[in-house]
Order: sequence, then C-alpha cells, then structure tokens
Amino acid sequence: MLILDRVCFDLCLTTGVLQMRKTNKRKVSALLAVVLTGALSACGEQEPDPERVASWREDYCSDLSAWQRITHDPPEKGYGNEPVLTAAAVISAAKVIDREHLDHAGSHILYDTAQAVSRNDQDAEKRVSEYCAAVGFETLMKYL
Repeated sequence: MLILDRVCFDLCLTTGVLQMRKTNKRKVSALLAVVLTGALSACGEQEPDPERVASWREDYCSDLSAWQRITHDPPEKGYGNEPVLTAAAVISAAKVIDREHLDHAGSHILYDTAQAVSRNDQDAEKRVSEYCAAVGFETLMKYL
C-alpha cells in the first residue's frame, strides 16, 4: 500500500500537481500492471533460432563466394547480368545479417559488403571474408 501511495504521489508530481490527492488505487494498479507488462515483454525478446541463424549466415557467405568468383575469375565468354545479380544477392543477404545483428562486435557487414561490391574495396572484402571464415564457412572463401 505504501508503494502504491508513492507511485500515486510520483504520478501527481510528474503531471505538475504538487499535492497528494486521493486516487482510485485499483485504476492506478491496473494501469501500472499494463505498463509493467509492456515494458517486460519488450525486454524479453527471444534470440533467433540457431538453425535460422546458421541458414542466414550460410546464405550470406554463399552469395559472397559467388560474387567473388564472378568478380575475380570471370568466365572466358560473356556472362550477361551475373555480376549485377550476384552483387544484389550478396547485398540483400548482408541486410539480413545486419537486421538480425549477427555481425560480430565492431564489424559492419552491410557497410563492408557494400564497399566491397560497389567500390571494389579489397580491405572491406577481406573483412567480410574473415567474418564468413569466423562463422564456419571458410571453405567458401577463396579470397581471404
């Protein structure tokens, strides 16, 4: 009861009312329960399923490998839109890694992937290749 009175007093202070006034404690406790439930549910977000995480990482590293292969070892004859398509695929996969916060501390997968693909940044390409090697897909990375 003392805690509820304190909450009512704090609520009154935040609304600019300096006096403690009588409130319907049931309404306040119901409101407090709703607020706490919302706050706790936001804090209790679950980690993604480990199988999905592995799948997203494999997709990213496979797409990166395909882009590297087309970029560094182009076939003798024309290959149409493959460089553009593989670049789009690896950027799309990097967006998933970034959105799900699966990159390692301090790494910036989406930024580094974009730099490697669009600006031919070899340092960025090395960083994303190292990421794939670190998460278990080193065999896909020909260019480390």
